[in-house]
Amino acid sequence: MQTMKREERRDHQDKEVVHHLSYLLLFVQRLSDFVNSKLGDFHAFEKSQVITSMANTIESLLRKVDVITNGSANFSSILKGHGTRISHLEKSIKLCLMDDVFPDSTRLNSSLHGLSQVETKRILQMLENLDAKTANHEVLLVELNSMLQNQNKEAKRLETQLKTANDEIRKLQRRSEYLEHTLTARNFAIAELEEYVKQEQFSSFDGVLIWKITDFARRRNEAITGQHSSIYSPCFYTSRHGYKMCARIYLNGDGKGKGTHISIFFVIMRGQYDALLRWPFRQKITFMLMDHDNMEHVIDSFRPDPSSSSFQRPQRETNIASGCPTFCPLSELNNHAYVKDDTMFVKVIVDTTDI
Repeated sequence: MQTMKREERRDHQDKEVVHHLSYLLLFVQRLSDFVNSKLGDFHAFEKSQVITSMANTIESLLRKVDVITNGSANFSSILKGHGTRISHLEKSIKLCLMDDVFPDSTRLNSSLHGLSQVETKRILQMLENLDAKTANHEVLLVELNSMLQNQNKEAKRLETQLKTANDEIRKLQRRSEYLEHTLTARNFAIAELEEYVKQEQFSSFDGVLIWKITDFARRRNEAITGQHSSIYSPCFYTSRHGYKMCARIYLNGDGKGKGTHISIFFVIMRGQYDALLRWPFRQKITFMLMDHDNMEHVIDSFRPDPSSSSFQRPQRETNIASGCPTFCPLSELNNHAYVKDDTMFVKVIVDTTDI
């Protein structure tokens, strides 16, 4: 014998209860007809009593059938209400299982009143499982909080180390700046010493300068383009403790001689022994553009103007240059051997007889 499931039995009761009651009424009517056929030989009085008794019984049965029918209808309505509540409850449980939370526990509790004991136990077991999951989540949350606190402590420790490292870096930067400043000062001192040695090596101390100008073509082109319009010579002296001087030449001319002549000027420089010398400077100055073939040198001389600032005691590294802006026409460079092997020689002579 196959046992019907609960839902199948409920559906069968809802659908077939009316048919069952109809079958029962049909059986009662047949039974009544059968009894009437068998009582045909009875005495009319007795027959009437029996029929009346059976009629009462039938009416009683019919009333019971009506009661049962009405009860069945009510029962069907109740079952439908339970089914609706169960459907709502199942939906609520599904939502709870998806979210691991119960957003409305009041509605769930009201739905439990219409459930069977087995269903109630099952739902309570599910609730216990969810509580267990919640407890596990709480444990995980506590662990995560502990880990976060540890990480915050580690971050503070690293922040302290970073601050210490930044302080050390700033100290090293200051130290580096100090060393860089010291190195710059030493380099400057070395450069001055090298310049002094160079001057000592190439300088003369008898008032005569022989100036060798190499790479003449390049220097002349730079003068024409204005890249370097003039060139300074090495310094020279009238004596070991005398005046410090140099020459300045414009290979494309300057002032009145610009573009047509070579211009050459004399410059008084600030020296170490200026306090012991006579001022203003009064010595005769001679310029000589030397012919490599010693045929015809270009020579020009002048005496300083004592009232000119160019010949006063220097207050800066150099005084304003003074000399010959039209020293040599540029056209003469092609007529004589003033430039040979891309080299030019200029001689400057300072008269030192009356110093």
